[in-house]
Amino acid sequence: MGTILDNVTRYYRYINDDLADTRTNSFWLVFNPIPICIIMFLYHRFVHSWGPQLMADRPAYKLKNTIIVYNIVQIFLSGLMTVKCITWLYLPGYYNIWCQKINYEDTEVERMVIDYVWLYYVIKIIDLLDTVFFVLRKKFNQVTFLHVYHHLGMCLLGFIGTKFVPGGHGIMLGFINSIVHSVMYTYYLISIVRREWVRIWWKKYITQLQILQFLLLILHFGHVIFEPSCAYPKWVSFVFLPHNIFILILFTDFYIKEYIYKKKK
Repeated sequence: MGTILDNVTRYYRYINDDLADTRTNSFWLVFNPIPICIIMFLYHRFVHSWGPQLMADRPAYKLKNTIIVYNIVQIFLSGLMTVKCITWLYLPGYYNIWCQKINYEDTEVERMVIDYVWLYYVIKIIDLLDTVFFVLRKKFNQVTFLHVYHHLGMCLLGFIGTKFVPGGHGIMLGFINSIVHSVMYTYYLISIVRREWVRIWWKKYITQLQILQFLLLILHFGHVIFEPSCAYPKWVSFVFLPHNIFILILFTDFYIKEYIYKKKK
């Protein structure tokens, strides 16, 4: 029994410490997987069990002001991530869009990169509040498998990316996702502040934008596997691609049912 525990401990330390990027391994919510696992567990239990039970005999909470502030913060953070990627990495040509290895040099830009990779990871945790608000407002129909799976998957991938591969080719994921979230949370803000401004077709095209996002990310991570000269770790593609492919299927299925099948009926 002692030998088994020793082997498990050794293997855990190998993955958690030896394989981790030393620049981010000591960061908050990164140093070991326990905190993020607890957050994900509590989130899942709340949105599927504890939350609905809590709200069963209560009226829906009116969270308009809270959600307005939340959306403004999300727009700011997503916009900040987008601008930083454009002005620091892609526009100056510091990062190659087609293939970018991880740069371990201690430069101002690379210090900025790892800080913003960690910030992006934290943003994915903050995103979990989307579902919490749904539950507290008793909008249980919006707590779908697609919604919950997407949020949990992004938290897990955020942890993996920050802990093991902060920077390089994977930055494109955060860049594209931040653009999409800037648009999406702007729509959410307008819909709650000025409902009369919202047009029915907006939501349809936001879904199309999300589908396009996953198509681009599949191409972005997929070509690394077949490009021998690309020095970016290929195992990242094998971890990230299944999630992106599965979520693309779910979003496409939602789009067909919501905007094509219903229209025909």
